[in-house]
Order: sequence, then structure tokens, then C-alpha cells
Amino acid sequence: MSPTPPRPLGSRYELLDLLGTGAMGEVWRARDRETGQERAAKVLRSEFARDTEIVTRFIQERSILMGLRHPNIVRVHDLVVEGDRLGILMDLVDGGDVRGRLRADGTMTGRDAVVVVGAVLDALAEAHSQGCLHRDVKPDNVLLDGALLADPGAVKLSDFSIAKLAQESTVMATGLLGTPGYMPPELFLHGQFSAASDVYAAGILLYELLGGRTPFAGPGTAHTVGHRHVMAEPPRLPVDDRLWHVLGTMLDKDPRVRLTAAGTARTLRDLPDAVLDRPRLPVQGHPETWATSGGTGERSEPIHVQERPAALDPGVTNLHAAPVASAPLAGTGQVRAWGPADAPDEGVTSVGRAAPEHQAPVLTPGAAVDATPVRRPWLVWLTVAVVLLGLISGGVAFAQSRDGGAAAPPEAPGKGAVATTAVQADDARPSGLTVTREVAFDPASRTLRLTVRYATQKAALTGPFLEVVPAADDTQQCPAVDWQGAPQPSNIGRTTGILTACAYAIQAPTIPAQSSWEVTAVVDLDLGDDPEAVSTWLERAAGLTAEALGGASVQPSAYPVQRLADVRVDVPAGVTVRTRNLRVVLRPVWVSGPDDSITLLYDSSTGQSSGLLDQVAGGLEGVSLDESCGGALSISRQRAVSVLRPTEDCRIGADVGNFDVESSPFTISSLGG
Repeated sequence: MSPTPPRPLGSRYELLDLLGTGAMGEVWRARDRETGQERAAKVLRSEFARDTEIVTRFIQERSILMGLRHPNIVRVHDLVVEGDRLGILMDLVDGGDVRGRLRADGTMTGRDAVVVVGAVLDALAEAHSQGCLHRDVKPDNVLLDGALLADPGAVKLSDFSIAKLAQESTVMATGLLGTPGYMPPELFLHGQFSAASDVYAAGILLYELLGGRTPFAGPGTAHTVGHRHVMAEPPRLPVDDRLWHVLGTMLDKDPRVRLTAAGTARTLRDLPDAVLDRPRLPVQGHPETWATSGGTGERSEPIHVQERPAALDPGVTNLHAAPVASAPLAGTGQVRAWGPADAPDEGVTSVGRAAPEHQAPVLTPGAAVDATPVRRPWLVWLTVAVVLLGLISGGVAFAQSRDGGAAAPPEAPGKGAVATTAVQADDARPSGLTVTREVAFDPASRTLRLTVRYATQKAALTGPFLEVVPAADDTQQCPAVDWQGAPQPSNIGRTTGILTACAYAIQAPTIPAQSSWEVTAVVDLDLGDDPEAVSTWLERAAGLTAEALGGASVQPSAYPVQRLADVRVDVPAGVTVRTRNLRVVLRPVWVSGPDDSITLLYDSSTGQSSGLLDQVAGGLEGVSLDESCGGALSISRQRAVSVLRPTEDCRIGADVGNFDVESSPFTISSLGG
């Protein structure tokens, strides 16, 4: 029998042989016809590829996924959309996955488990720094490049955001979906997922590598497993107390207690050899009962989980795409043009903008032309000189009559005469950002030149910054905007929660303290001949921008420099003299109110800066702490806080970028209470 010929995938790749199948689709060994290199091609199931939500969102994140570069991340090389097939071309890793290693060996030694999970955490730390979550960390998505684990570089984390895209597209129709054994409690309680949730899943992975099973696996449905995540303590593994302490922190019910991915990896690797070199455990049995932890003390709404077929394994990702009904964009026989910010997402090409109506130029001769043959050359030159002089004099007289006697400045070559200019400046925001907008409108070409200047005060600040560039009035579509230098992407409403039309996410670099940066755009706009219309448009643009930033539906991490109203300093309750290192947490207070779901800085002593802190304060360099506790605390390097003695009244102050804030008063008790 002759071998099966290769199957084409797009025009560039061919599928050679099937490597495996899963709930999301099939994995093939593929060849790049142009380079001859072999790749792994994940071909998603046809129902995913037919779902425009999934395809659109993956195209949006394509640049992020292809931009992830790390030794422990399986690199995405290309995306192929062909009919009802969606193919993702990735690095080919031949060593199998960690799930296969567990099936063969049952468990791993502490050292091998730390090598695997430490590499996974390194990959997560890089992804989190780029604003990308994984959402499906499990042994199936951890690949091994070779049989030995001595080299951490042999561990490769794959499938970034692929499960996330499928889940977010179907969650409205089918409830909570994912891999129940690895889902964090905050996802069951509040439907929230963050970088700390990825750390929790890595903790489940570490537990499974050590014990041969996930902590909350056992009899029952996916709902039962989810309830255990929220309310039950993970059954104790017979490992060293120091390793169990780190694992317990990763699996804490409160995401605020978990360390960052980088901090967790460092803590695991700092464990002594005596802890890591103990013999590996036998596969642990499922407990008959689980000890109740009390969870987070918060009640959640009932969890609705689909009925699963009898043959479905709840320990495997099972994401079922279901079409979500939506109103058509246009009726039969109609065409609706999309402007740049009207498009549902940044990744969708929007070329439907209505072109301005062409106005033919009207030419008026400046002087009559004599058709009689010229016989005196010197008279010709004299006539030309007189005509030119008249034209120049007439132009000056016209400008003087229009501007009250002042001659108009010479215009730039190829430009229309600038009729109206206007300047508008916002009040400085609490973060220290000042925005100044300047416009110049040319009625001849019906274009408006907009320059936006962002200035800083005490701290370095980083974009993106929101800017609304509206039409002349609410009845018109968003105007065409040509950003000079580097194109600026449209605001993605589904990601930021800002649904205002004609909004852009200005990708400003880090602006040093007491400096400024500006961006310029040419806007196709017809404001008529009323000089007041320019000022009115500018005020409207600034007002719409401010209104959008203050909306209640804005996502926590969207445009933090413009939305941060204050910083709150939190210290743990029940501080005693035994608290050697006092954890100081910095939390944001947005224009819409305080936010306990995320942090600017979790622990001032760890040296780990969050992406939000980098944007609003220039990172850790923009943070310093002081105390008013009568010497009961010691602060080293302006950030590490040590408790020295008891006191009845203690406060910790913090300079965070442009903010000067202080904690609520607290007590440091003695050993006796």
C-alpha cells in the first residue's frame, strides 16, 4: 500500500502525519514548503474555525502570541485560516508531554517537579509581562524536548490563549468551561481570571507531579470539583514542610496571597537540596473526605455546568463552541460602512469609510489673454511684469481685508490656508499626566491637524492612552484618521470595556519624569466655515475622552495612567512582633472607585514590579516607603519593612509615582497579645 500523500494546509504548508488528537482538535507534523522546516500544526476542530468570534479574537492576539519569545515557550510561527479549518503553526517538540511522563512513571521527585514547574512559571512570567494569560496550564500543555529534565530549557509551555479564546467565545452560552481540576476558586466565585490564576494552575500542576493526581480530583461531577476548589483544603502530601509551604501559597484561595510567577519560581529554586532530593512519592489515593477551609468567606451564585456525556473525562479540557445569536450588521440589500473605530475589533480590516465628495477646482484667469500675434517682445515682458505685480497686490489686499489689516503668513508648499486653530488642555490627572490638544483646520482641503501632547510631573509614565477623535456631529461616521509616524490602533471595546466610538489606544513609550511626548494625526473632517466649530469639536473630543475613561464598565487594567485616582496602602491584619517581614500591598483606586481585584505592588520586599506599576510610576524605582511608628518599624532600601517592637499607633507612608499616600493606623501587638 502506498503511503498517504501529504494534505495541504493553505498554500505554504502540508500536513505529513498525525501526532495526536484532543478536545480542541488535531496536532500534525507539518512541513513548510518554502523553507523545508518541520513544524507542529494544531488544526482546531471545525466548529471553532467556523465561529467568527474565535477566529477574530485569535487574529487580534496573533501579534502577541507570535511576539512571545522565551526558551520555555513554544513559539507560534503562523496562522492559517482556510475554509472551515484554522491552523496554528508552532515549534515542533518531539519529546512528548508531561501527561505522558506521568502515565509512565506515576510521580516525579521534588527536584524534577521543581525543574518542570519552575520552567512553566518562567514562561508565565514572560507572558504576563506582555499582558498575555495562559488560562489552561496542565500537564498536556507542558512539552518536553528530550527525555531528561536536567536542562530547564527542555520544558516548553504551549497553547497560550488558545483555550482562552474558545472559552470566552462560548462562556455566554454554556456557563463556566475549562479544565475543572485546574480552575482557580476566583473563577468559580466571581468569573475572574488573572495572572495569579495562572500561578494557581501551576500549583495544581506541581501537586500532581509530586502526588500523581490533582488535589481535588475524585468522585463527583465537575460542579463537585469546583466546589472543592472554593471550600476545601488541598489534602496534605507527605513532603517536606518547606516544600508544602510554597505549594500551599500557590494554592491559596485568595489570589492576593499568591506570589507572582517569577517570585514563585525563585522561591521554589531556593529550597535546599535536602528537600528536593527526597525519594519520589507513590501515587496518592483519593481522600474520602475533604477538610473545609472556609474558602474566601464569600458566597457565589450557583454554578451552571453542562451535562457531560458518560465517556467525557472531567480532567480534560472540554470546550464546546456554540454560536451566539447576534443582530445582522446590515439588512438585505444594504451595506453598512465601518469606520476605523466602528469595527468590532482592531484585527478586522475596516476599509468601508465613505470617501469625501470630490469637488472639481474652479479656475479663474487673472487677466484677459490677447490672441493677437505679438510683434514687440519688450512689450510682452512689460505686460507680464504688470500682471504679476497686480496679482501680488491683490493677494495682499485680500488678506488684509480678511484679517483686519494683517497679512497672512506664507503657507507651506502643497498646504491649504489654515483658517482656524484652537488649543485645549486638561487639568493634570492624579497620576501627573497632563494632556494638551492643539488643532489646525484647513477648510480648503477639509482636513484637521490634531497634535496631542502628553506631559509628566514627578514620575515616568507609559501608555497606552485613550484618545477619542469624533466626527463633526453624532449623525456622521467616524472620520478617517492618518496618524503620523506610527499608526495608532483602535480601542478594542471587548477588551477594555470602553465602547465609545472613534476611540484610539495611543501607544506612547515611557515618558520620563518632567518630560513630554506628542503624537499628530491628520483627520478628514468638514467643519464648515464657522470658526467656532473648531473649538466646539475640540471640546467635544476632550469631553468624550474623559467620559469614556470614567465609565463603570471599564476593565481594571485599561488605561491606568488616565484612570488612576489614588493609591491605597494595605498592611495585613494582626501584626505582631513575630511578623519579621511586614507585607505592604499597594492597591489602585480608579476614578470609578477602589479595586481589590488587582494590585500595583503585592509585596514591597520582593522586588517584583507589576505591569500597572511600571505604567503609573516607572516601576519599583518610583516607589519608596516611610513610617510614623516611633521606631517600631525598620525600612531598608525604602521598601523592605521589618517589625522591631510593639506599638499602639503605626502608619506606613508611600510615595508611588505622583502619589503621596498613607496607610490606615494599625497596632503591632506583643507576643502576649
